[in-house]
Amino acid sequence: MFAIRPVHLWLVLAALLHGTLLQAGRKETWVEVRSPHFVAYSDAGEAEARRILEGFEGIRSVFSKVLPGIKVDLHKPVVVIVAENEASMRRFVPDQFAGKDPKRSSGLYQRGRERDLAIVRLDAGHQEDQPFAVVFHEYTHAIVHNNFSALPTWLDEGIAEFYGSTEIRSKRVYLGRIPFHHLDLLRRGRMPLKALLQVNHDSPEYMEGSKANQFYAQSWAMVHYLFMDEEARKSDMFAAYLRALSRQTDPLAAAQEGFGDLAKLEGRIAQYVSRPSLTFFDMALQVTLSDKDFRARPVGEAEALVIRAEVLAQSRKEEEAGLLLEQAKAMDPRSAPVQAALGLTAMRKGNLSVAEQTLRGALAAGSTDFRVPLHLAEMALQRTLEPPASPEVILGWLEEARRLEPDFPGTHMALCRFHSRDPREAEQAIQAGRAAIKLAPSDITLRLNFGGVLMALGREEEAKEIGEQVVRMAGEGWERQAVASYREHLARFLEYRAAQAKAAEVPPPAPPEPGPSRPLSPLSPSTPPTRAGVKPLKFWLPDSLAGLHKEVQAAVMQGRLDEAIQMVQAAIPKAKGPYEKPSLKALLDHLKGRKAGY
Repeated sequence: MFAIRPVHLWLVLAALLHGTLLQAGRKETWVEVRSPHFVAYSDAGEAEARRILEGFEGIRSVFSKVLPGIKVDLHKPVVVIVAENEASMRRFVPDQFAGKDPKRSSGLYQRGRERDLAIVRLDAGHQEDQPFAVVFHEYTHAIVHNNFSALPTWLDEGIAEFYGSTEIRSKRVYLGRIPFHHLDLLRRGRMPLKALLQVNHDSPEYMEGSKANQFYAQSWAMVHYLFMDEEARKSDMFAAYLRALSRQTDPLAAAQEGFGDLAKLEGRIAQYVSRPSLTFFDMALQVTLSDKDFRARPVGEAEALVIRAEVLAQSRKEEEAGLLLEQAKAMDPRSAPVQAALGLTAMRKGNLSVAEQTLRGALAAGSTDFRVPLHLAEMALQRTLEPPASPEVILGWLEEARRLEPDFPGTHMALCRFHSRDPREAEQAIQAGRAAIKLAPSDITLRLNFGGVLMALGREEEAKEIGEQVVRMAGEGWERQAVASYREHLARFLEYRAAQAKAAEVPPPAPPEPGPSRPLSPLSPSTPPTRAGVKPLKFWLPDSLAGLHKEVQAAVMQGRLDEAIQMVQAAIPKAKGPYEKPSLKALLDHLKGRKAGY
């Protein structure tokens, strides 16, 4: 292997711009360290935390350099856990150390809707040539997905493998380093190129053990060849492929148009990975950090338990997380981090009264977690607070959330929903919704939520435009299902608007007796009819399920409890992220309880 200086490095991707529990009796010392763009918690001391943060700032600067104009900030906190050794990491990810042949990985990256978590194990550097490959791989995914709505699976994983192998040492960055296990695997055999190009996230080649290893290795080889081979760069193959991809929906047709003869390409890649040496880029580290760029503070024992509990909760280990939170509560019940964690946990479980009490307690204790005021506002917008919060209080919570995390898209979308409740503030709602989408243009959920607001405001042309956008963006199965649901609501909304327009052209008939007729769409600005004496159901669902929230509440108010139960039961298997499934299960129990009369 040898390095080359990146004379025309910008060409590489320029075209892309187009298109366990706490061990008993052990008291640990934790520290929080903040850099300009990340926050770390470490049991290995401030110096080690700073070193790891320098690496993350370094990989971020790599994206800024090779992809000028790309959004390198994820607009949500990225929290890095710096684990001193295997024993420390085991308490965050116990599953990776269980069984006869555990993975014992050197790092882990968990993407979440409100923050991302990275775990780095310090003692793994002696075991692997590229100890942080897993973390950098997933961080690359986060950057790419924040900028591009859908890429072919081989390209998505190949880019992540290419950047995931980056090494940062002293003041140098080694980009495009070779994962040796990939070369070994490729030199023993390869899957056909046409099969590689057609793999998606549901394919056995992506999901199953040794098949997945082969797929990752070959995806890396394709990207490394396109980025690093002199002939491939001169012929601008990658740019040609991306242009074809923007016109073709069929993966093979796009590849044949962009790459030409696929059999010849397959042969060239086979020759490429058989070379005795492959090149990589040797770059100067672009970011320079000094002492003033870091802020450190000690972390108390109760807060350290909270951090561990939140990592376990994000891994869907709610029971283990709950035990840790109980320990933290016993140590320091009035702590803002403890109160915040208790509130967020109660909210996920659907225990809204406890959630409100503890989130308010966290806010009173001086919490600096933007999720605290944001979720209080979200519960108020969904009318689950008792007594209801005033518009001034809700707006105050949202403004505080934006102050604490100015560019979190979810806060802007919540502001959009808040302002949409008053027709006089329609333009403010539209501006907030557009701001959310600008911050996270590839987030299909934000667009769907914004589309719902547009329908509620009667903005049919803009709602139709959102519908066209999300159809092009949808890639995974759950995204296609969400888009289909949106288009169904949109069709009903447009039918309702057409009926309104037609009714305005002729004198209205005498009103029927008694009461108003039922509107055609539950998403229309009109209020659906309710049965006398039926009370609204108090429940919380995350913002990603805002449409379902409206449908369930409408069904409840109209006495259609069986239909509401069926809606929730159908949504549970499709739930994504750490919040959707627990909140849906809590809602299902609530609905069954109302039907049973208690």
